[in-house]
Amino acid sequence: MKAVTPPAPARTRERLLDAAAELTAGDGWAAVTMGKLAAHVGVSRQTVYNELGSKAELAEALLLRETERFAERVAEGVAAHPGRPADGVTAAFRGSLEAARTNPLLLIALGVRQAGRDDFLPLLTTRPEAVLERSVDAVAALFAGSYPDVGLTRSEWTVAVEVFVRLLLSHLVQPSGSVAQASGQLRWVIGRILGA
Repeated sequence: MKAVTPPAPARTRERLLDAAAELTAGDGWAAVTMGKLAAHVGVSRQTVYNELGSKAELAEALLLRETERFAERVAEGVAAHPGRPADGVTAAFRGSLEAARTNPLLLIALGVRQAGRDDFLPLLTTRPEAVLERSVDAVAALFAGSYPDVGLTRSEWTVAVEVFVRLLLSHLVQPSGSVAQASGQLRWVIGRILGA
């Protein structure tokens, strides 16, 4: 009989985060317990605590993972439009908006969709620096490095990116049209900022 190799710690952590996102989407954040998470993944409660720490640390890990995914989508949009900042920023915005509109955890976090007895919104509003500031800083650095000829300083890119992120969140919380319409609005805004 062949011995089964236990999953690598990073893989266990990802499985736990996936399960936590699934449980939150289905039953709400209040219903997520370390014991339920352990049973869902098939590991011990101690493994959950070792990998993720407290429930507050789990919440932060979930939100930071979504932030990293957001930054990856932005990077893909920028990479597809070298030397064309208005197009790159617009593509990044559109890709992020499309992905966010189908992400149950993010929709719950923003209060767009309810799950179970509560929502995930307080985790965003009580510690916004964990998500908003990291997102803005990472994306501003990416735009500044990818589009140096634009003439915006790093701090100016930071202001512009915060406006873009807030516009993205607004379109998620209260959509007024299609993704294409929202992207068109942002294209106009970024075009005016960049003079493109």
